[in-house]
Amino acid sequence: MHQTFPRWQQEPILLCPAAVTDPALLGGVLSVLSYQDLTKVGLTVDEHKLRCLQGAIVGELRTAVAQALEDGETESPAAVVQVRIHVRQVDGMPPSWSARNLTLRHADGLSTFCFDASHTGLEDLLTDYTCIDQPSKHDMRTIDVRAGRFGR
Repeated sequence: MHQTFPRWQQEPILLCPAAVTDPALLGGVLSVLSYQDLTKVGLTVDEHKLRCLQGAIVGELRTAVAQALEDGETESPAAVVQVRIHVRQVDGMPPSWSARNLTLRHADGLSTFCFDASHTGLEDLLTDYTCIDQPSKHDMRTIDVRAGRFGR
């Protein structure tokens, strides 16, 4: 038997932003939650932060790549369809995602190796991304620039 719910139960509930940004209001909401509920809230927040940060990274990549194409800094004038982000490791520091050594794959199949986007906003975004997605020494992320999808 198929159960139907009233329309208001099928739509997302919208809260006043102050309910989650005002420490006093948020504290009141969180104080009534169990440990398990707090864990669920934390995971949901982390997922949203990751999606938001990945969206910002894709936006910054698109801007940096468009500028590089315009300036003739790439191996091909064809559109960039994929970017690989490599890990950088400085002695004594944990590995981090780096804007200094990107690989661009163009629509015509050519690649631009060692593309440096450290002079862009991508550097700060990748520092933040490292805090959320800590890489191993030889990790790599592949980003489909057109679709905005991250892969390994």
